Amino acid sequence: MHVQDKDAVVVTGVSTGIGLAIAEQFLKNGYIVFGSVRRPGDADLLQEKWPSTFHPLIFDVTDEIGAVDAARKVEQILAGRRLAGLINNAGISVAGPLAFQPINQIRNTFEVNVFGLLSVTRAFLPLLGGREGYDGRPGRIINIGSTSGAITVPFMGAYSASKHAVEALTQGLRRELRIYGIHVCAVEPGFIKSNLIQKTVSARPDELYQDSPYASLWRTFSKYLVEQEGTGKSPSLVTRAVIHAIQSDVPRTRYPLDSVWLIGRLLSDRAFDALIFRKIGLRELLTGKKATASAARNV
Repeated sequence: MHVQDKDAVVVTGVSTGIGLAIAEQFLKNGYIVFGSVRRPGDADLLQEKWPSTFHPLIFDVTDEIGAVDAARKVEQILAGRRLAGLINNAGISVAGPLAFQPINQIRNTFEVNVFGLLSVTRAFLPLLGGREGYDGRPGRIINIGSTSGAITVPFMGAYSASKHAVEALTQGLRRELRIYGIHVCAVEPGFIKSNLIQKTVSARPDELYQDSPYASLWRTFSKYLVEQEGTGKSPSLVTRAVIHAIQSDVPRTRYPLDSVWLIGRLLSDRAFDALIFRKIGLRELLTGKKATASAARNV
């Protein structure tokens, strides 16, 4: 298959991190890239960097009307050419103990990671070949999931639940969109060098849960998250998987990019508990004694 057969893709969330890396790689490979950002300033910077083959789409994925308007803009620019792929990358990661994490924070995680993904997919589906009378080569949908879609560690329950939902949506769409010949794939990275977690950690000081039984555990975990993201794998690991999913004649249904994805599925729940609690420095959770004692002091 040749690049000219797949001349345009849409990537959500391209202002920084993985989305930016994906957009850049597609541009290097000769594609036209439509990239979503929320701020006009980010759009201007990217347009200046790539003036000829990058087209910014300014909308929030939680804005259903904005997504539909963006799809109309893409359709006008393509002028009859096909859309080779939609890469649903936009997402947020906000951690916290489920017993105390603000419900509105959890709802917003689902609004962005789940409902936003589905709204964008539905808006661009006709351009990918998901409509009656389409006789071209169907495009593809690539959802950026996470190893958290297969396993759940302490304090990541809400984020993990949203990524479990992304896995379910991916499987549902993959099976339902067979009538149009559209392949739907999930790319599932672990820790990747970006500023996704750093941005959310800086927005939630250690004092957030200081009056809960999790205060010291939360501080330990927050430090672990930042360290892991700083030493994470290169975004190129994700971009290679996405490029393969778009270009391969028969793409994989999922691309797990971290061994913990498989380990979490093979080990028993308690065996994985022991492994992950030690790895992230929360050994106290193996016995529950510290949490119990702290809870008693707070009564």
